[in-house]
Amino acid sequence: MNREELYASIYSHNTVYRPPQEEESALLEVSLGCSWGKCLFCDFAKDAFCIHPMEKIEESARILGQLEGEKNRVFFLGENALVLSMEQHRRVFQAVHTYMPKVTQAAMYARVDDVLRKSEEELLELKALGLCDLHIGVESGSDSILLMMNKGVTSYDTITALKRLDKVGIGYYVTVILGLGGKTFRNLHAIETARMLNQVHPKHIWCLALTLWPKTPLYQMVQRGEYDVLSPWEILLEERILVENLNIECMFMDTTALGQFTIQGFLPQGKEGIIRAINRLLG
Repeated sequence: MNREELYASIYSHNTVYRPPQEEESALLEVSLGCSWGKCLFCDFAKDAFCIHPMEKIEESARILGQLEGEKNRVFFLGENALVLSMEQHRRVFQAVHTYMPKVTQAAMYARVDDVLRKSEEELLELKALGLCDLHIGVESGSDSILLMMNKGVTSYDTITALKRLDKVGIGYYVTVILGLGGKTFRNLHAIETARMLNQVHPKHIWCLALTLWPKTPLYQMVQRGEYDVLSPWEILLEERILVENLNIECMFMDTTALGQFTIQGFLPQGKEGIIRAINRLLG
C-alpha cells in the first residue's frame, strides 16, 4: 500500500478532528463516538460509541510508526479516549512505545466524569506511561446551563476533576462554548464560567461560539422556539464579561469572533489587550 492507503487503513473517516494544539502530534485512533453522547448541542457523537479491539489499535500503532515514527508526541483519537480501562490504556501505551519509540508525550480528549472515575493512583500511572495533557470540554460553569444542555456533570464535578489533575501534574486544555446559555442565561454563563475557571489551572482556554448543528436536539429546540440564540455581537459582549472576570494565568483564545476573527492573549498580562480587541470588534 502507498502512504495514502496506509493512512486510510487506520482512520475511520476521511476527516480527522484534533485540537489545534495537537497539530504536530501523531494521531492514533483508539475509539469512536462519545461514551455519553447525550449533550443537546453536540454534533461530534454521530458515531456509535465503541472502543476499537486492541488488535486493531496495535496494528494501527505499527502502521503509524512507519508513517510518523520521527514524532515524539501522540494524540489518541476518540471523543473521550480517557474512558478506556486501565488495562486498555496499558496495552495502548505499550503498543506506542513498541512501534513509536521516540514518543515521550501523549494527550487525548476526556470528559470530566472520565477523570473522576480514575483514582489518583491510576492517573499517576497514566502520567508515568506518558500522558501529559487532556483536552476537556467544560462548556460552562453554570449548573443551570449544564443541566439544560444535559452535559451529565456539574460545575462541582468539573472543579473536583481538574483539581485532581492539578494534584497529579497532568495538564489540561479546556473548551468553553460562548452563547451556550442563550439569552436567558447569558450573563450567568459568563460569570459562573469565570468563577469555575478561577479555581483551577488550565494551560489554555479555548472559546468557541455556539454552532447549531442540524439534527441535534438543540437545533430542534430553536426550530420550536424554545431557545433564543445570541447574535454574534451579543456573544462578544458575553465574552467580554467572561474575560473581565477571569483571574488566572493561562493562554486564552477565541477562534470564532464574529465568525471570522481570532482573539488571543496570555492572561493576566494580556487581559486588557483582549478586551480592547473585543471592544474594537464591537465598534
